[in-house]
Amino acid sequence: MLACAPPRSQWLPPLLPLQLLLVLGGHRLRADPGDGAQTWVHFARSPTPEAAGFLHGTFPDGFFWAVGSAAYQIEGGWRQHGKGASIWDTFTHHSPVTPGDPLVTGVPSGALSPSPPATGEVASDSYNNVFRDTEGLRELGVTHYRFSISWARVLPNGSSGAPNREGLRYYRRLLERLRELGVQPVVTLYHWDLPQSLQDAYGGWANRALTDHFRDYAELCFRHFGGQVKYWITIDNPYVVAWHGYATGRLAPGVRGSPRLGYLVAHNLLLVSSRGQVEGSRRGGGLWRRQGQEGCLSLQLRGDRFEHVPEVT
Repeated sequence: MLACAPPRSQWLPPLLPLQLLLVLGGHRLRADPGDGAQTWVHFARSPTPEAAGFLHGTFPDGFFWAVGSAAYQIEGGWRQHGKGASIWDTFTHHSPVTPGDPLVTGVPSGALSPSPPATGEVASDSYNNVFRDTEGLRELGVTHYRFSISWARVLPNGSSGAPNREGLRYYRRLLERLRELGVQPVVTLYHWDLPQSLQDAYGGWANRALTDHFRDYAELCFRHFGGQVKYWITIDNPYVVAWHGYATGRLAPGVRGSPRLGYLVAHNLLLVSSRGQVEGSRRGGGLWRRQGQEGCLSLQLRGDRFEHVPEVT
């Protein structure tokens, strides 16, 4: 559910971000300028007549064209300027590859061991290349850009202690650049990269105490960036965080727990969003509304598209 504070001037159409996310595979990735052009050849012709409805030219005026990223996938700078470690730093540095793991099952006996996971130590080094990366937004001609804030970059120990000034400065610089380009920011507060200190101290999202820490972190972000951001996402894809982070252990923090643990984590993640919206309504719109920061707040749920394949007789 999308909770929006009513705007003062004109109504804006619903946000429909199209995410182009980098997925870190089992090997390091490299591309040269221009390599991406080949990607679009695949979409030159619609595979089915029904897919023609998804072509750019058929969308109505006012449709929001957007691209997206996540902090761990692009920023790099994992130790720069006081940033704390996240569970993804720990997971990619130390996650063991064990026999029978679903990710490696099927590897022939005697074959070379799978290469260690790629890390986000450098990634695309967006932390040090704000201008370079935002130029890509200009070339794409998008109206909105979704990115996430690294919790551990602005609060290195995860709690409401002294914030990291360099981390805050980085996001202010990014937001100012988006304003210059006329691109609206869509900011995700949590895209899977919990500060490792909170994982160590509380067991991560399995502990309901994290809802209080998240509230403090969110209020910090609203206070510093709310004047420039009108679209906020609390949690990205809680299913993946809960099930593959705490039940199967395939993703950070790599906990191989019971299905019950996965559901408990999912409950706490949903509580974070519902609590924020309920408290906001009880307190006259919450912190961001009381400061005159009108906007929209929601979760990001996974969406899959399925096509019926006729049965062949």
